[in-house]
This record gives sequence, C-alpha cells and structure tokens, in this order.
Amino acid sequence: MRYRFTRRRVLVRACSPLALALSLAAAPAVAQTVSDAPVNLDLGSVLATATGAAADLVHTPGTAPYEAPSKAPLNSSQPTSQVTHNTISNMTTGTESFADIARLTPSVSTIDPNGPGLQESNGPVLRGFQDGQYNVTFDGIPFGDSNDFTHHSTSFFAAHQIGQMIIDRGPGTAETVGDATFGGTMSIRTIDPSAQRSVTPYGEWGSWDTNIGGVTLNTGSIQSANGTSAVIDAEHMQSNGGKTNTPQERSNFFGKVMVPVNAGTVVTVMVDYNKLFQSFDTGATAAQMAMYGSDYGNSTDPTSQGYYKYNTDHITTDMEYIDLQSNFGNGWLYDGKLYTYAYDHRGMNDVDPTQGIIAGNVVTTTGTIVSGVPLQQMEMAYRSFGTIQRLQKNLSFGDVKTGLWYDWQYNTRFQGEYVYVAGQGILPNYTGYPSPTPGNYGQIDRLQHNQLYTLQPYGQIDWKPIDGLTLTAGVKYSMFRRTMDAPYNQGTQTALGYDHTWGKLLPSAEVRYAFNPNFTVYAQAAEGFLAPNMKILYIPNPSNSNFKPETTINFQAGGTYQNQNLALSADVYNIHFQNYMQKVSAGPNSYYTNIGGVIYRGIEGEAAYTLGYGLTAFANAGYNEAFQTGTKDYVAQAPQGTANFGLIYDKDGLYASIMDQWTGGEYSGNGGTGTTATNPYANSPAVGKSPGGWYDPYNVVNLAVAYTFNHADPNRTPVKVKLNVDNLTNNKQVIFDQGYFGVNGDQLAYTSLTGISAFVNLEVPINF
Repeated sequence: MRYRFTRRRVLVRACSPLALALSLAAAPAVAQTVSDAPVNLDLGSVLATATGAAADLVHTPGTAPYEAPSKAPLNSSQPTSQVTHNTISNMTTGTESFADIARLTPSVSTIDPNGPGLQESNGPVLRGFQDGQYNVTFDGIPFGDSNDFTHHSTSFFAAHQIGQMIIDRGPGTAETVGDATFGGTMSIRTIDPSAQRSVTPYGEWGSWDTNIGGVTLNTGSIQSANGTSAVIDAEHMQSNGGKTNTPQERSNFFGKVMVPVNAGTVVTVMVDYNKLFQSFDTGATAAQMAMYGSDYGNSTDPTSQGYYKYNTDHITTDMEYIDLQSNFGNGWLYDGKLYTYAYDHRGMNDVDPTQGIIAGNVVTTTGTIVSGVPLQQMEMAYRSFGTIQRLQKNLSFGDVKTGLWYDWQYNTRFQGEYVYVAGQGILPNYTGYPSPTPGNYGQIDRLQHNQLYTLQPYGQIDWKPIDGLTLTAGVKYSMFRRTMDAPYNQGTQTALGYDHTWGKLLPSAEVRYAFNPNFTVYAQAAEGFLAPNMKILYIPNPSNSNFKPETTINFQAGGTYQNQNLALSADVYNIHFQNYMQKVSAGPNSYYTNIGGVIYRGIEGEAAYTLGYGLTAFANAGYNEAFQTGTKDYVAQAPQGTANFGLIYDKDGLYASIMDQWTGGEYSGNGGTGTTATNPYANSPAVGKSPGGWYDPYNVVNLAVAYTFNHADPNRTPVKVKLNVDNLTNNKQVIFDQGYFGVNGDQLAYTSLTGISAFVNLEVPINF
C-alpha cells in the first residue's frame, strides 16, 4: 500500500452466518438476502444474534437503528459498529472503497489522495492503529500482504458488492482469527442472493470524467435445484482522477451461489476477479502547488520524473472460496471454509516525485553515459491458500466452540533500476552501484521469495449462568513461520536465507449482560500478538537482531441501547502496547525502529434519534490518544479524534442526508514542522511533542439525495436515481505529507483534499 509518509516503490506490503444457512435450508423455496443481518460480533461462524422486536428494528425503515449510518448492535460484547447496506447504497458513491465505508464509524480515519476510492487510500487508521496493525476480513477470510499485513482498498472487489461492514474495535475473542486482531477487525461482508429474480443495469457518472457501468443478476430461488440461488455482478469503472493526470480504470466480476443441500446443510461458493490500471499521485511540493495548484498530481512532460506514464500500476487479483455450513443435530454446528486468493502487481514509478519538471538526469547504463529519466520497475505477486474450520456444541449451560485457521502465502517481490532515454526507450540503470547486476534488469534493489505460514487453533466457552448474562473465556495459540530466500535482499542487495517461527498463547475474557431486550453492557480483557513485519529482515544478519514481536493487553467496556426512536452506545478503552515498531521516513526509503511501550486510550460513542416526519439526527465520535509510555510523545499518524454528524430524511421514496466528517489533528512523523497551525500540545504537561510535522484538523461535508420511483407499486420497476456531492465546501486543505525527497532530502511531498465532486447514479431493477 501507499504509506502516508513514504513514497511507494512497491507494495511492501466471518465465515458466513450459520443461522442464515439453516434458515435457507429449512425453507429452500425462498432464498433470503442478509446484507443487513444481525452481526456476529466475535466474527466466528455462528451468529450470537439478539432476538425479538428490539433486534428487528435494524430492518425497520423509519426507526433509529435502521436509519443510523453507524450503530452498535444489541449483542455487542466489545466496541463494534455496523454499517448496513441501506447506508452503503444511499450515502456512498460507486467508486468508494471499504476504507471510505469504515470512515462512517467512530475512531476511523482515512485519506483518499485522488478522490473517493480513485486511488488506494492512505490508511485507514483505527484508533491510531495503522494498516497492518489490525485485521481485515472478506466474508470471514483474513486477507492481506504477508510481508507487512497491509491491505489494498482498490483491489479484490468493488463497492457495489459490499453488503455491509462490521468494524470491531476490539481484539475479539479466541475464535476471532487474523494476522493482527489486537488492533481490531474490519469485516467486509458481500451481498447475498435476493429472493426476487431480477436483472439490474446500473450506471454512475460524475466529476473528473468518472463513469461506471454494470449489471447485477439475481436468479431468485431455483425450484428445480432445491432452492439454489445466485447473484452475479459485473462492472467497469474509469476516471481521470481528482488530481491532474491520475487516471484509473477498473473491471470487476463477482459471483456467489448458495446451495441448500438438505434440511440442515448449505454450501456457498464465491468467485471474485478484479483488474486495475492507474497512474497514481505521489504528492506535490509546496512549489509545485504554488505553480500548478493544490490539485497537481502528475505531469505530461516525458523528461520529468513526475510524468504520469512513469507512475503506473497494473494490478490483477482474484479470490475464491467454498463454505459448508451444517447442523448435525443434537446441538452440533459445523462451518468449514476453503479459500484461495492472489495479488499480482506490476508497476513503474519515478525515483523522486518532487523533481517535477526538472529534466535530464545524467545516468550510466552498461558503461554508456546518457541523458535520461531514472525510473524503477517493480513486481509483487503472491497467492494464499487457507482454511477456517469451526465446530460448536450447544449445551444447557452455554456453548463450547473450537476450531482453527491455517493460511500459507507465497510472495515474490522484485524491484530494479531503469532509465528512460529519448529515442531509446527504457534501459537498465547502473548509476551509483559499484557492482552492476548482470543481465538486462538494471541494478536489482530487491529480489525476494518469501513464505508465511499461519496457524491459529482456538477453544472457547460461552457460559450463560442466568438469563441475560454471558461469560466468555477462551484461548488461542497464534503461530507464524516466516521464510525468506532472497538473492538480493532489500536494503542490503546481498543474498539472505532466513527461517524463523514465532508463537504466543493468547487468552481472552468477556462478560455481557442484557438488562432487557433493549439494553446491553459488556466488558472485555484480551491479549494481542503481531507477527514481525518483514522490514526487520532488511539487514545483513537478522538472526543477530534482538527484535521482539509486538504484543498488546486490551481492556475495554461499554454499553448499547436501542428502541424505535433512539440508538445509543458508548465505550472506553485502554490498550498497553509493547515493542511498538514505528516507521521512520528517510526520503524515498523507510525503516522501523522499536520505540518501546505505547498507550492507546480513549472514549467513543454513537447516537441516532428520530425527530419525526422522516427526519433522523445522528452523530458518532471518538477521542483517541496514542503516546509513548516513556517520553509521552504522541505516536505519528494517529489523529486525536474523529466525528461524523448530520441529518437524514427518509420517507415516501426520498432519501437525503448531509454529513460532516471531522478528522482531528495528527503528526506525520517526518521530522518537519508541517504546514499549518502551531502544535497545540507542545506545552502540555501530560504528553510531549512527537517528532514530525503537525497537521490541523479538517472537515469534509458530504451530501446525498436519492429517489426511488414507483416505490409504492410492487408491479412496476422501482427505478432509483441518486446524487452524491462530496466535499460540499470545496475544502482543499493540505492534510498530510508523504515524506522528504529531493537531491538534498529537504523537499516534502504533500497530500491535500481534492475539493468538491459530484456523482449521479441510476439503477433500473427489472423483475422477471
């Protein structure tokens, strides 16, 4: 991914609900959609759903739980927010990514450097935890790059295929699996087949010559196939991007088939394919912004390192799984999933984006001195194979659960130095290297073949001694084995062979008590563990390193209340982080350093209240602190808070919302002074000043208006038209920097907001 304060060279970078499966199997003639089903907060296979009228409010239009953009479900056992399909389909544009959806919840921030979803996001950040320090799952499958556990917001799937998101801000219980669960889990759940057979063409058109065309097919329940149902979605998107000369083009295919085998078993098969091309933005210097404006991205000058054709990505991904869910009877439930996913990225980038229109760099290629533009070409390709197996026994006193997650990923990473010479094309570049690499590859910066093996078995008991009270205790063993076979290791350009295994036993405990069907409180304590980032291996002999894996001890408590007119929740948290590895920028490169202990603490809340006449007021916010235990310095890239607030009107087919998204100030960690106001925390007695530039808080105001024609007539096509206006106030504030570049390493490349944008969406579902 593109880290916020390092210019990217290369990406160094719950199971489906059994409750649904059983309901489908019991009534195979009608396939149900569960995009907004009650969520399983521990992200296991079996929904710990709230029941009764209170739980149904999330499906009832006009109620606060239904209208709220983000709400904590009544069965919360740790701080959790759910964003339903109703919110996603009405509030967001078709270009947006899971990172933009997650930003609707407390304590989540993200930066879209090229407009909504039109480039990989810088983040998202969850409570100050950076991407790679928390978990992301796709229909329950943990996925990401094995080298640093980060994720790609524009790859794998499109927004139209996201049914709902569940942002779990806690480490979960023992049955919550993933590489970095201690920072929380962003759970992406895909759309499911609908009960009605239909075909839905859709399109979206908007700013920066953005357009999307797609079609969704729902088979409905196929009687001749025992009630089998399927949904297929295909779309193509292209845009010129919010910054100059930063186009993106993306094609996606998604399919899901659900097959009721018998009265207690359902098999689900999912296939997803995504292909993307883009010219990405790497930030702009103050001089470039002054000359070309804050929307400067890339140039059209082939003698410049900022030429848009020198900063490109070609990315192809796929993901497939088969899931078997079964009720064996006598309280035995089983959920088993087999999956694979792959990521293939081939890209090119300039060496220094801040050189802008400066032309003619003297380089050496195979002994010949020429004038040209130095470039880098990279490849990163990996595939994962894995399985999640879960078994549960329901007993008179509660539930006993066990299972495991196993994943194996093979990852190849390459980067070489090249030069563009007018009239000759792209040639190998050996400038500055005493021992040129043989062949036609230029100097090789890295060539690595890496493998990561992950095994996480667990056991858990949910004890229910009295009505309303659930006591959960469990333990998970987290084991990571990392191997490297590198003819050219990154950072040293020398050969390295390495094999090491880390492991830790992770206990967790939760208590949840429902005072009544509308009011629940909870408390949790758990340990977390993160396997080492591969960047610690970019030294001559990692075996001599005293590196220690990052660990956490998490404590948090909160409560949730819902009725027809009010959805309310709040929580507090305190996380003790040990062996924190903080990224430090050094121009085009970066490295990690152990800054010791870090404390994360804060308070979060969200509320929605119906005012009558179709109006709902909503707000959510998080106050977040993240600072070193010794120096009291703030952790870089950790906003001091977030907030979302606004109004929704939803009545008689008309949906309208206005929302102000506020992101608190933060440090970039790049040793500079920032570009905006003086750091308000510099003289605070409680915490010190973190190294790096300080960036002020900022607001983005978004408007959405949608109308569904024929909404009251089931015999006519319900055509839906929607308008999204993002950044209504046209705020173009500089909000972050990408690090230092330039010949002397003294030029910061800044990121600014892209300004106002508008998108119109049309959907025409046709039942047949």
